[in-house]
Amino acid sequence: MLSDIQPHRIHENLYFVGSTKVSVHLLDTEEGLILIDTGYPEMYEQILESIVLLGFAGKDIRHIFHTHGHIDHIGCTERLKALSGAKTYISRIDNAIVNGTLDLSWSRELGYGPLSPTFDCDVLVEDGDVFSFGKTSVRCLLTPGHTDGVLSFVITLPDGTVAAMHGGTGMNTLNRDFLTAYALPFTCRDDFRAGLRRLAAEEVDFVLGNHPEQTGVTEKLEKLLKGESIQDRAEWQRFLLMMENRLDTMIADEARNA
Repeated sequence: MLSDIQPHRIHENLYFVGSTKVSVHLLDTEEGLILIDTGYPEMYEQILESIVLLGFAGKDIRHIFHTHGHIDHIGCTERLKALSGAKTYISRIDNAIVNGTLDLSWSRELGYGPLSPTFDCDVLVEDGDVFSFGKTSVRCLLTPGHTDGVLSFVITLPDGTVAAMHGGTGMNTLNRDFLTAYALPFTCRDDFRAGLRRLAAEEVDFVLGNHPEQTGVTEKLEKLLKGESIQDRAEWQRFLLMMENRLDTMIADEARNA
């Protein structure tokens, strides 16, 4: 099953192996392959095919990092772990979603029914944890809002350049109807805003989105295919500001329609 976005190298040892529906990223390190998120459950074969097309093998995945516990980011984890024996990572907070303690996986909302199977991740990540894999490092920052345990990743590549991803910017869990339906505090919006501003302190060369439309993955691919660089040290600030503006617009719209 071919992806509707060509798998491709972004920079150095960083690759895209997702689809238009959701991003999945691959890092090729001296200590094996690393995946960031695993997409929807039906993406298993597509992810493996994308990995092969880039010259790698799914069995060589050694670590799987998750931005948060929603089904579209954990959907293939158990199958990929069974294939490769990979160690799995998620925030300690969002592990309660993937193991079924909290029914906040968006599995029902997206038509999959109750989350199944449920599982515990091997490594429960705390805010500020750094994991090094040869010349590549992944720094994990807690940026709650979209879920209580969203992790954002600041990834230092072997040449010293930095790629970063905010782990959850969707407004679907921050809107009034969702928060009311699940009896969640509206202060999660304040947490989300604080996370954006915290991340603004980072200097970033390559901006990754956990959904392709967030950061123009297809447009960037067109540039890469032309041999052009997509390194842009101003994009990170533009991206974070765009996300804060989306939050403000949503809140203003709700106030007008109250």
